[in-house]
Amino acid sequence: MENTSRILLVDDVPMFQELGQVFLSRSGPVDLADTASSAFQAADERRPTIVIADMHLPDMSGAELCRRFKTHPTWGAPRVVLLARPDAPEDHADAVRGGADDVLFKPLERDNLIACVRRLTEFDMPRGLPRARIDQPIGITARGRQFSGNLRNVSRGGVCLDAPVAVTHSEEVGLQFSLGREDSVVAPTAQVVWSRPSRQGPGQIGLRFLEIDAQTIEKLDRYISDHYPRTQSTRA
Repeated sequence: MENTSRILLVDDVPMFQELGQVFLSRSGPVDLADTASSAFQAADERRPTIVIADMHLPDMSGAELCRRFKTHPTWGAPRVVLLARPDAPEDHADAVRGGADDVLFKPLERDNLIACVRRLTEFDMPRGLPRARIDQPIGITARGRQFSGNLRNVSRGGVCLDAPVAVTHSEEVGLQFSLGREDSVVAPTAQVVWSRPSRQGPGQIGLRFLEIDAQTIEKLDRYISDHYPRTQSTRA
């Protein structure tokens, strides 16, 4: 399948622009911008298929840039990937709330960047993130109360779990769970993507991570690489 994706890379650091262009050159033509305003001008001239932008541009936040690309009447709602600082969980949360299709941490790894672009552009609908099955208890904090549930599967983007708690779409909750070892306890916040209540027992809930840092994402990636069988997610 021939890739006709046009990539718009937005970052005010020349070295990152150069590296990003080299990394992405085989995925499609790459346009460069160093501010949000220059990115919008570039989109007016050549509509991008996917926008990859830093969270901290000189003239606008990455989250606001994402919202504008998603709602502009003539740019076709391109996929948007936002780039967060590795030690700033709030960057990741702001990117998700802004509507980003994916969030990557700097410094970028070439393979991760290329895989992300392919996942979001090579098919009519974006492919989900790789998921691994997991059977671990999970603590949930919602509306000032604590609940217990059970994890069903996990990706670096979110989790699916069973829990006896009613939640609403986009509600934000706290999570705490282990990836099977004492040193692998993680405690991100997350946003409800979907829920399926049950009258006969715990309902199912799908959540996308909000506040999470690069070190925790690395733990999740290692777990997913090491555990099979995998399934493909559809949302988080």
